[in-house]
Amino acid sequence: MTATTKASFDWTLPARDYCDPALYERERKEIFARNWMLFSWSERLKAPGDYVSGTVAGYPVFVIRDDDGVVRAFHNVCRHRGAQLLEKEEGHCGKLVVCPYHSWSYTRSGRLNKAVDFGEGITFDPQAWGLYAIDAEEWRGLVFLRVERGGESLVEWLGPIHDMAADYPLEQQRYFTAKNRDCAVDWKVYGENYLECYHCRTMHPGLCESMDIDSYRIDTYADRKFFHLHAPKREGGLTRGLYFYRFPFLMLNLYDWGSSIATIEPLGPGRIRHINWYFFTDVSPEKAEENRQSVEWSAQIVTEDLDIITGVQRNLETGVYTRGPLSPKYEYAVKSFQDMCRDGLEPKEPLRGVAAE
Repeated sequence: MTATTKASFDWTLPARDYCDPALYERERKEIFARNWMLFSWSERLKAPGDYVSGTVAGYPVFVIRDDDGVVRAFHNVCRHRGAQLLEKEEGHCGKLVVCPYHSWSYTRSGRLNKAVDFGEGITFDPQAWGLYAIDAEEWRGLVFLRVERGGESLVEWLGPIHDMAADYPLEQQRYFTAKNRDCAVDWKVYGENYLECYHCRTMHPGLCESMDIDSYRIDTYADRKFFHLHAPKREGGLTRGLYFYRFPFLMLNLYDWGSSIATIEPLGPGRIRHINWYFFTDVSPEKAEENRQSVEWSAQIVTEDLDIITGVQRNLETGVYTRGPLSPKYEYAVKSFQDMCRDGLEPKEPLRGVAAE
């Protein structure tokens, strides 16, 4: 294939990379499990014993507030016969986490409490037979998990985002609603779409009415693996905002009056759950309709994106399209994102914490 001009450009990833089960399994273990992933928000874990369960990158997990008020996280699996310990999405478990299969119990800190009536003279070391722990940290009312333990702290992982977002009132904002959608789209297809505005004039008339798209910029920080997206608001637009994408798939859209917090839950090659939470400083009944309209405006942009990239994903899987050129003017952040994908699969020193499968 030859270009029509002598100008140089980069190429996309091969089409097969967006639908290859073997590659996805490598991404799950080498990229997803090694990075901090947004999981919940702190308001759901107010008291010791409060928990939230779910999955991150295919791993069933739960977070729980322990007796000292610290958020801890574990694989949602009993050490006896592998039963799922907590079946509800959220709740309160009392002093102990009790397996519903054979009643083995664990403390809120993950230590084995009792292997019920296992057999005379047989004992288990409480620490060695505790739950499989994973890393958990809170940041300004949000809860993050990392499956493979060890490495940089959450604040270190967030890098410049921590300071750049410092004067936005995240702690004063309260959860309003969520819009979660399962989509036949690979996580990389979604990330690439998010990190370019080449398509904005065609796809997002509402966004273009609110922002000066001619001045839209995406600053890439390859060494810290994050992107700062920004454009001036138009006359009558909303207040100032701060927009971040932290590889592999954390999206923070911050305003003085609220936040749109989004992430991706990869479900397999070519499949994701798009998770979007909306927080507002004022969640009173009087503001409900105004907040709802803000949510619908934001959700419409996501819908417009998902509608087009679902077709992209179908075509990537047909075997007709193999790869395409990247615009150096508009798609430089896509190139940086793809470099991060490649780098994430480079051989690294093993950490610890992913249970053997």
